[in-house]
Amino acid sequence: MTEEPLWVRLSELEAAAIADVLVAMGLETQVLAADLRPLGAAKMAGVALCAEGGEGGGQPAIPTFELDDLVTPGAVVVIATNGCDKGAIIGDNMVTSMVRAGARGFLLDGGVRDREALVDGPVPVWCRYASPINAHRKWKYTAMNRPVTLPGIWGDVEIRPGDLILGDEDGVVVLPQEHAAQIIHDAEIHMRAEADIKAAIEAGESRETATKSSRRLQHVRPLTMHAEIPKE
Repeated sequence: MTEEPLWVRLSELEAAAIADVLVAMGLETQVLAADLRPLGAAKMAGVALCAEGGEGGGQPAIPTFELDDLVTPGAVVVIATNGCDKGAIIGDNMVTSMVRAGARGFLLDGGVRDREALVDGPVPVWCRYASPINAHRKWKYTAMNRPVTLPGIWGDVEIRPGDLILGDEDGVVVLPQEHAAQIIHDAEIHMRAEADIKAAIEAGESRETATKSSRRLQHVRPLTMHAEIPKE
């Protein structure tokens, strides 16, 4: 029997629960900046496929079609544009091609076009803006299948090929692949604890009593000196 991919379990969780566990572990710089927003549906889970590019520079351009060839089932295509504001990096045809290859979502700190098609498309697209003009006269791919950096809410976030990505209406979190299984396990426990707290409040307990009587996040093992259980 084939083991279920981790990203399938991840898709059942909430970004807020993952963020709480990350902070409790001391991995708090894994939440992306708030100005990266979904065009339509927000829920996205998968495995990072990374690409990077920039404006000008002396590096040779990598053909855009090479990114299509790297997509495998379960991929979230992550494109670090280095803050490009010169136009769209991806559009409907590029997304359609990669979805056929198994892409589960797209995440970039730049622009897109064909917004209407992407809003109604089969997978989520997270970006900063939409523009009708193609940026590729001013911008080029310079690296693929290598670690990239995107803006985070508490500092820049490194995303490596194989890291897990979860996005929902609250935002996007990145799970380092070497800790992903533990993070998911801990978040599943945490979500059950949060549900118990809510049930106690609905039954008449004060939020303070319900929270303090719970062992929320006590099961999480710290990984760094920055680890701290988030306060309610």
